[in-house]
Amino acid sequence: MLFSSVLLSVFMFCQSMYDPWLASVSVNLSQSAYCSTWPCATCSPSNHLERVIEEHGEKCLVGYNTDYDRLFVAFRGSIDLLNWIDDIQIRRITPYNDSNVEVEQGFYKAYRYLQPAIQESLLSLRDKYQTRRLMITGHSLGAALASIMAYETLDDYDVWLINFGSPRVGNPAFVKALQSIELIYRVVHYYDIVPHTPEEALGYLHLPYEIWYDESNEYYVTCTDDFTHEDDSCSNSCAPIHCTSTSDHLNYLGIPMGSSSDGLC
Repeated sequence: MLFSSVLLSVFMFCQSMYDPWLASVSVNLSQSAYCSTWPCATCSPSNHLERVIEEHGEKCLVGYNTDYDRLFVAFRGSIDLLNWIDDIQIRRITPYNDSNVEVEQGFYKAYRYLQPAIQESLLSLRDKYQTRRLMITGHSLGAALASIMAYETLDDYDVWLINFGSPRVGNPAFVKALQSIELIYRVVHYYDIVPHTPEEALGYLHLPYEIWYDESNEYYVTCTDDFTHEDDSCSNSCAPIHCTSTSDHLNYLGIPMGSSSDGLC
């Protein structure tokens, strides 16, 4: 099996590079964003929630994490996965001063609904906690919004970006513009369908660095992608025929992801 052969070749290397505890903290935050109440099953005491922002059907949590002495923003994913996949807009737009940077139109529009309140909250919290260190995370659609936020805040904060089941968000220039980010993980669960949308052939490129988990969420590989290319031996190896799983998309690191009816709230 392809996954097993790749796993054996890089297992020792990935152990020294990838921090599973940081991923666990981040996936718990990402799932918390789906829940309607705090505390919830994944609402850790290490995360001090300061504000819940909801606008036009989009939602994120803003607060402070004591484990890493960082502010955090955690974006909720789509609450109607299949409809959201069908509605992904392929069109790329150029909303930034750098006209080479292109992002998917729907993701950019969704982030704009939340951005003013996020910016206001962070300005207050960085004074309260005396830090410009920032952890941004999200699952599914939330991962796309987290990626756009990382791009827009990179000059003002020391950014960590940890995403789960992320679609492709922008073009190669967008990815390259994030080269100076302090830390980045893009976690993919086995045959998850969402990381294969929109297609690379349409001018999109994934952010690095992919961490590809097996079906059991127990073993993983650190892939060899970077800010210029994707690793076709990792999750891309199962596209386009086998990477069609919605159930893999809704379970990350053993955490059921989604709203209160599906996810761990």
